[in-house]
Amino acid sequence: MKNKVILLAFTLMMSVSGQQAYARNNVMTRAQQEQRALQIQQRVYEIKAMDRSQLSVDQRKALKIELRDMRKELKRMDPVVVVFSTCGLLLLILILILLL
Repeated sequence: MKNKVILLAFTLMMSVSGQQAYARNNVMTRAQQEQRALQIQQRVYEIKAMDRSQLSVDQRKALKIELRDMRKELKRMDPVVVVFSTCGLLLLILILILLL
């Protein structure tokens, strides 16, 4: 039983040590992030209100790229990323198989 507890603790330690949080290149305060999110939201509403049928293909493509870039920017503002090490996951799976 003692060996199983030690092995479980080791597995958890290995999986937790593999966690990483990705840092942002541009550090903005929470107020600045909220302000930028409001600007993006206002721009999206402007694009949605446009009559896109009169735009050329290149203009529509540019709008699509702009929307995609704004979506990526919003995702980068508040990332929640957890990466587990492969070794930790394999050990955890092996322990679960042995226990069950």
